[in-house]
Order: sequence, then structure tokens, then C-alpha cells
Amino acid sequence: MTDDSVLLLVRPRRIAIYAGIASALVLATMVVIGLLLRGTSAGVQFRVSDQIGLIGVGVLMAAIIMTAARPRLRVFATGLGVRNVFGEKLFPWEGIVRVAFPEGSPWAQLILADDDTYMVMAIQAMDRQRAVNALREVRALHEKYRPPQPPTPSPEALAAREASAREEYRRPLGRLEIIDQEKAAKRAKRP
Repeated sequence: MTDDSVLLLVRPRRIAIYAGIASALVLATMVVIGLLLRGTSAGVQFRVSDQIGLIGVGVLMAAIIMTAARPRLRVFATGLGVRNVFGEKLFPWEGIVRVAFPEGSPWAQLILADDDTYMVMAIQAMDRQRAVNALREVRALHEKYRPPQPPTPSPEALAAREASAREEYRRPLGRLEIIDQEKAAKRAKRP
């Protein structure tokens, strides 16, 4: 799938800006505190190693904050490549039923043929019109490249659905259900 040329590349914008600002503030604060730490007279001796350690913690915290800017969606003729924070997962068009954006959700999601969903953090609600445009483009490419017949759930998904339905009927009865059954039995005994 990655051998194809990328037809569409989507990255979140606002979260990347916010993450950049937040990580810069955290790093700057830790550097300033680390440099000013040596001159304190609080009764504790701070060494250069303490200053370097504090600045290192600032670098680490800034790097962790910047992981919020990593989400990416790449669209190929053969499917989608979705990277949320770590690692990219590839989805062929055959396995994607639709690309959805549920009301109130912070990001889009893929509805898969095996009744599963997968979050697409690259299309975020906080990007507003940019997210709407990206969703329209991804849906148009999905219509263009998906197979003509709708995907069917895998045998594992069907078996899991049946097992779930069977378990629902084998659950223990609640107190009100028992009372209802007793009343129905008494009514059935009356002539």
C-alpha cells in the first residue's frame, strides 16, 4: 500500500499549533528555572548536574507534548494509512464501510467491515472547516476506490455477534423480571 503515491495527506492544524506553543513554554520555563537554580540561597546546594537534569526533564516533557501533533492520514488508491500517535496502521478500501464523524466526537472514525471502529485523529473537530473539507475529500476518495459491493462482516465478527446475542438471553433475571414472571404465571393459572 505504501508503494502508491499519496493522493491526500491530512494532518491536524490547531492541535499542532497548541502543542508547539505548550512545549515551547514548558521547555523555556524549565531552561530558565534550570539556569536560575544555581544562584538560590535556600540552604540547598544545586550543582550543574541538577541544572542539566532539570533542563533534560523540560526537553522530555516538551517531546511528550509534541506527540499530540503526530496524527496523520494518508490516502492511497489502495486504502488508508492512519497514524494516530504511534505507529501507522494500513486499511485497504475493502475493509472500510464508511468514514464517519459522529456528533460530539473529537475526531473522525473509520467504520470497518468487521463491526469495529478506528479513530482517525488527523481529522479533528477543533479544526472546524478544515476538518469538514478533509472529511469530504476522504469520503469522495472512498467512493471512488472502494469495491463495488458492500463489504460483509468477517466470520469472526458474525460469530462474536451471535455469541453476544446468546449471552444476552442467558443473563440472570432481575428482581422486577422475576415478579413479572410470577404474576404472569398466576394469571395463567386462573380460569
